[in-house]
Amino acid sequence: MEQIVEKRDKPVIKIFLIVIGFVIAIDFVMFLMKRYIEGFPYMTNLIAIFLVVISCSYILIKYFSKYLYTIQEGQLVFYRVIGKKRFEILRADCTDLIYVGPYDENQKGEKCSYNFTFDKNGEEVYIGKLKGNNNRISFLFSPNKSILKELKRYKK
Repeated sequence: MEQIVEKRDKPVIKIFLIVIGFVIAIDFVMFLMKRYIEGFPYMTNLIAIFLVVISCSYILIKYFSKYLYTIQEGQLVFYRVIGKKRFEILRADCTDLIYVGPYDENQKGEKCSYNFTFDKNGEEVYIGKLKGNNNRISFLFSPNKSILKELKRYKK
């Protein structure tokens, strides 16, 4: 059983402004590096490449990734999907599930270990709690009805 959750609206203008901001910041760092570290020209290039990789990764993860929730063989697995590549974030036995319920106003201040949603304030946001090795793990997610029904079967 699988469910893919993606960002509903991609803020094109905001992404464009973030890209412009990163370009200006990288250009400013390059200017400072060339001015004060003239003896190491390759160092400037390496730092510029590092900053470009970091900024592109940030934009990809923040605005172009999706979450995939799966229940397979009694395990609940959360992935971050970028393009066709899946990156596993959390894997837990469904029998370790302690609580699954709507994320309401009373829980807004509670710190969650994982957030598998794009909007914490959405209507269909649920909080789940697992018993870990020595601690409890809490996570936010937006399951559809079939995944929610399957999880409630395993809940203690």
